[in-house]
Amino acid sequence: MSSRPLILACLTLGALIAGAFAVVIRDDTPDSLYRHLGSRAAFASVGRVDIDYGHGYQPIGTATLYGADRVVSAAHVFDSNSLRGAVGVRINFGRGRIAQIDFTTPRVININPRYNSSTLRDDISVVFLPAPFSVKTARLYNGSRVRKNTTLTFVGYGDTGTGLTGSNTFSIAKRGGQNTLGSYYMGGRAFEVDFDRPGHAGYSSFGSSSPLRLEGLIGPGDSGGSVWIQRGRKWRLIGINDYGLDWYPNGRGNGIENDYGDHSGFVYVPKYHAWMASLTGPQS
Repeated sequence: MSSRPLILACLTLGALIAGAFAVVIRDDTPDSLYRHLGSRAAFASVGRVDIDYGHGYQPIGTATLYGADRVVSAAHVFDSNSLRGAVGVRINFGRGRIAQIDFTTPRVININPRYNSSTLRDDISVVFLPAPFSVKTARLYNGSRVRKNTTLTFVGYGDTGTGLTGSNTFSIAKRGGQNTLGSYYMGGRAFEVDFDRPGHAGYSSFGSSSPLRLEGLIGPGDSGGSVWIQRGRKWRLIGINDYGLDWYPNGRGNGIENDYGDHSGFVYVPKYHAWMASLTGPQS
C-alpha cells in the first residue's frame, strides 16, 4: 500500500492515533434513511465502543457481538495506543444495554499477532465480555469468497457528512450504509469500496459508476464496525470497518476525508476464522 495515499484509521475524538469516522452519505439522500438502516434489528449486535480517559466516557469506535461473550472489532480500536491512559472501557448496544470490559485482565483483549499499526495490516481484534450478553449475536460468513461488485452493508457509530463535504459533522448516531465490493488487497485480507457521485462517472474507480441508493463510506467512529452481506433473508458478517483513503482525484486525494471518489477499507473476516476460533478467553 506504499504507493497509496495516507491511510486514515477510523477512530473518533479522544483516540490517540489519527482519524475518526460514522457513515458518510449521499448529498441527495435523507440521513434518516441511513439511520433507519443502521437501527434495523438485524444489526442489534453492533455496539459503540466508549473509553474513559479520566474525564468521562467518549465514543471511540464500534464492535460487533458474534458470540454470547465476545465481540470482534478492529485492532486499532483496542490496541495500546487507544488504551493508553484509559480507566474504563465499555460497549454500548443502546437501550441501556452496556457491557463493561475488564481490559486489564490477560486474554480479554486479543489483538491479531500479525497486526501492524502503521500499515493496518491484519487489523482485527477479539474482546471477551465478563459474562454472556443478552443481545442477538451476529453470524459469521462461511461461504465462498465474496465476489467483486457484491452489495455490502456496513454499520457503525460516529461522524458523518455528505459526499460533498466529507466526514465533517460529529455524531454518535448509529448508521448503516451500502456499497459494492471494489477490489481485494493485502493478499485478500482486506478489500475496498469507492464513493460514486451521482451523475459524475469520473469519480468511480471500481465497477459501476452508478451509486447505490444508500451509497456511502465509513467515517470517524465506524472503526471496528461490521460489514454484512445478505444470503436469502439471512445476514452474515464478512468484514470489519477499518480505514479511509483520500483518493480522488487521480489517486492523490484533495485534502478532504471521505468525500466523493474516496475509498473505505475493510478487513475480510473469513481469512481470520481459524484465529478467532483458537481464542479461549480469560475464563477458559
